[in-house]
Amino acid sequence: MAGLLSALRQRFVDCGCFQFAAPRLPDEAPAPPPKVRLPLPLSVGFAVVTLKETEEVPKLELRITAAEDQDVTDDGLTAMLDYMDFVLDLPQASSGEGFQISFEQMAFLGPSHSDILKQVICWSCEPGRSSKFAERCKRWKILCPAATFFQVDRYLLQAGFAFYPPPCPTYLLTDEHPSIEEGNPDMKIFEPNQEIQKFARLEEDLQQEVATHKDMEGHVHLPTADNGSRVSKYKDGRIPASLNVGFAIVSQGFDGKEGYLRIQGLEGDLDMDGLHEMMDFMDAFTLSPSAERGFSIMYDMRTLRAPSMQMVTTVAEWGAHPVRQKRWEQLNTSCKVIISAGLRFTLAKGILATFFLLCPPVTRTYLMDDPDQPLERAVLFEP
Repeated sequence: MAGLLSALRQRFVDCGCFQFAAPRLPDEAPAPPPKVRLPLPLSVGFAVVTLKETEEVPKLELRITAAEDQDVTDDGLTAMLDYMDFVLDLPQASSGEGFQISFEQMAFLGPSHSDILKQVICWSCEPGRSSKFAERCKRWKILCPAATFFQVDRYLLQAGFAFYPPPCPTYLLTDEHPSIEEGNPDMKIFEPNQEIQKFARLEEDLQQEVATHKDMEGHVHLPTADNGSRVSKYKDGRIPASLNVGFAIVSQGFDGKEGYLRIQGLEGDLDMDGLHEMMDFMDAFTLSPSAERGFSIMYDMRTLRAPSMQMVTTVAEWGAHPVRQKRWEQLNTSCKVIISAGLRFTLAKGILATFFLLCPPVTRTYLMDDPDQPLERAVLFEP
């Protein structure tokens, strides 16, 4: 009997005559998406790093709160930067509004707080990260106690940022008013330096260029420059003492012992015509009597703007041409590259190291922040 009743029930369910439409409910708003959980705060000893949502735009804020009476350690700093790397690739940070960074209670760290800012700035400009960081991190906030000397903090930070500029707009606030009041110009203490950002992107682009020219064994091979055997316009061998190509002044001479080339960067737009003029001048010099006993070369790039990737690869192919490379290996006795101290100098180390994979140095090359700097304090690149 039980089996028969069960069968009858199933028949009634299957029969369309006994199926009733569900009552139509009024339109309802879709359920809100579940709130995304943010990573837990991380204590790195000298600070607590927290990712929070705020009422500002962007809503997502990476907050670095210094701890009192704690020393800054390499392990703690590495852990903090690893956490920041993790945040940089979160979907909430990589799409939409991006995020902001807030530095709080940094006075607890004493002089070390400027080193932390410097480390974060250098970290943000590293290849593979600089483009992402510039796109996703919208601004920095530095909070200081309201009772301190606000203007003194402002001047000290601006002085430090002259050497290590932050990659995004930076605001100085107090703990009493931690939100940014748009329209108050006194709160913004720094705008990003576009030339620094170009130098940072240049290293990324150079690394990609190196990767495209690597063979299976890791060796880099550049195509031969089209102008490698180009006849110089200085056919009669007479070279002017100097040449202004717009973005640089190139000068040559003989100091009684050997010849010399000097490239003095100028505040001007870089262009390919000027670059070719400069390379023709340098070619003519290396074939002149002034260079017969050898020559030194110095590139003073302290005011030079960031070159384009096309210009860098043109110089690399020009320098790697076999005939020219052999001549420079025989005659070039020393090379100095002068770059302003600070973040530009830090970036220049990476750029040169990558450039020399495309076009190896033919002589000892010194990276310096002053022409008169002792060589033992310079960064050395061996041929």
